[in-house]
Amino acid sequence: MSQSHVAGISQDRLRESIVSVLDGYSIEVTPHDESRLQTVADVLPAGTEVFVAHPPGISLDRTVELACRVHELGLTAIPHIISRKLESRDQLDGALDGLSANGIDRALVVGGDTAAPNAAFDSSLEVLQTGLFGKYGFREVGIAGHPEGSDAIGDERASQALRDKAAFAREADFAVRIVTQFGFDPEAVTAWEASTSAEGIDLPVRVGMAGPASLRHLIRFAALCGVGASARMLMTRTGDTTKLLRTRAPDDQIAHIARHRLDEPSSRLGGVHFFAFGGVVKTAKWANTVLDGRFELNHGGSGFTVARS
Repeated sequence: MSQSHVAGISQDRLRESIVSVLDGYSIEVTPHDESRLQTVADVLPAGTEVFVAHPPGISLDRTVELACRVHELGLTAIPHIISRKLESRDQLDGALDGLSANGIDRALVVGGDTAAPNAAFDSSLEVLQTGLFGKYGFREVGIAGHPEGSDAIGDERASQALRDKAAFAREADFAVRIVTQFGFDPEAVTAWEASTSAEGIDLPVRVGMAGPASLRHLIRFAALCGVGASARMLMTRTGDTTKLLRTRAPDDQIAHIARHRLDEPSSRLGGVHFFAFGGVVKTAKWANTVLDGRFELNHGGSGFTVARS
């Protein structure tokens, strides 16, 4: 047999699956990227879904403005709506009105780790239940998934919240999908998919992962975002602290999901969402190179090496 195989899967099929996993990837920008948005738009495929983060110290109005700017550049803007930052229903109404008036019909609704002093909502489900997304014609709303657990609200509460939102989605007048928190353990993601499917949750899933960045950066952001256990696992695998400045790419995670989708054609893991801690342009160029097929599988197919630009 001339075609080489990796664990029973031909290299050609695995390569095709890797490209398929990345096809239509989404990426996240923050207000810090505002001055570079044109450069970002130039490197991203037209229509790419760009999630617009709402970090601490930034107003919702500014998040709306940045999302509108992203939309104007020919990208699909998906602003974050942080439920516990909202101070009134009217504030949410005004934000969705402004987004809709500018052609934006998608959003990501998450609870948030901390609440505003006068928070009007305690959870993302309460925000979804306002009826305002339907009022303003939103086509799709993302919700959070936590394959490695949630330090902010606890694993049991996070699981119950996901079940409640999945039940809401069955009656919603817009599509609902899950976007997971980033992590470094792909086996945790596939195990979480199986457990949520067993609970009757059938929502499509976009897998969050960090784009190429130095190990030091990844560990720092993992601690800030509550996935420290995952970062410690990453350090254990790396072993050598002298490697902290080296760039670590998510090729092993993507290859794992690609193999999983070949083994489980009905998998709900439909794509990748990048948290670009090493830079949006750097992450996009890396992903685009993979989409172009310019990568080589590592021995055993556990990951791959991307060609230098």
